[in-house]
Amino acid sequence: MKFSISCYSYIVCVMKPLIILLIISLNSCTKDFSKNIIQPITDFQAAKIDGNHNIYISSENFKLINNIMSEDCESWALDLNFDNPIRNSIKNLSDKMFDGYSISKMKLSPDELENSNFASQISYESFSGISNFKTLRNTGVYEISLKLKVKVENSSKNIVNEISSNMNWEKNIFFDCNLHEGAVNSGQKALSNLMKKVYESTYESIYSITR
Repeated sequence: MKFSISCYSYIVCVMKPLIILLIISLNSCTKDFSKNIIQPITDFQAAKIDGNHNIYISSENFKLINNIMSEDCESWALDLNFDNPIRNSIKNLSDKMFDGYSISKMKLSPDELENSNFASQISYESFSGISNFKTLRNTGVYEISLKLKVKVENSSKNIVNEISSNMNWEKNIFFDCNLHEGAVNSGQKALSNLMKKVYESTYESIYSITR
């Protein structure tokens, strides 16, 4: 009987640290996807434009369509939101780009622009995106495309540009493949590239209508 109790005590002493280690390991593997989100772009290298400008940012929701064709890489957890990031990115760009600007809830007419002494009105609208995820052999393949429309106008001229940005991500499905993390990474790069194109397009269009 003493032998049995000793054996039991020995097993408990050996197994207890292993059980604790297993619990810690399982907890460390738990992922909090809510902290891995798209962030607004802040690091703009922009030349200042003189004059006072009116900025209109559409209130429409950013329409992101997800085409998920594989259950690999924890694809169920994919949840990207570009609504606030793209609006705040546009505001950050405006801070860097214009000496003077106002943000309006509605577009101004050509007459209203002239009467208000705005050098131009820049409208950002038609926000949309599409993403695709599939598995090819042992590789998870994710693609994302972001789009928006920029209209630059004054009382007599206007220029409309549709701008897009595409990025992709690939990962072996057997090596810690996490679609949400990969999608955030590629989505962030796509947004950064989109805003760079927005700046270039806006700058060139303002120069064209005001020269």
